[in-house]
Amino acid sequence: MKILLNEPNKYEHDISLYCEILSYLPFFEDATETDYIVYHDDHSFEYTPQLYSFIKALFDSKMVEDVSVMTEFLKQYKSQNAYKLWIKDMNVILSNEKYQNSINISFIKKAVFSMIKLEKIMPGSWGIDVETGNWLKLLRRLNSILPEVYQCRKQDLN
Repeated sequence: MKILLNEPNKYEHDISLYCEILSYLPFFEDATETDYIVYHDDHSFEYTPQLYSFIKALFDSKMVEDVSVMTEFLKQYKSQNAYKLWIKDMNVILSNEKYQNSINISFIKKAVFSMIKLEKIMPGSWGIDVETGNWLKLLRRLNSILPEVYQCRKQDLN
């Protein structure tokens, strides 16, 4: 985990896509349940267009880890329960203020991958991540490292 959290913050895609993700910060700062989920009379639910739009923005910005990179990363756990161990580590970092300042783009991409994929096996988990503030924590961290990322991109252009 220390290796992951010490990776440099590099974003090699269109910076406007990064900023598009950050445009969702106010949504997550003020979100109430009705802002992100709609319940139906038959006890089913669906997410709001705004939450789906956010998920799409994550994919468009390449902020969702590549499956092959994620698979290689999980091999470091040397366990058949690698994904479970990663989820545990991810949640420890997201729930500990001390560690949150170490979160980098590499961690964020892996966390986003995991949070998005979890919805398939645990419907409603995106909503839980809104309620627990996980999406908000990742967005706040992306916002705090934007100057570093933008500076890297400016240097690449010179």
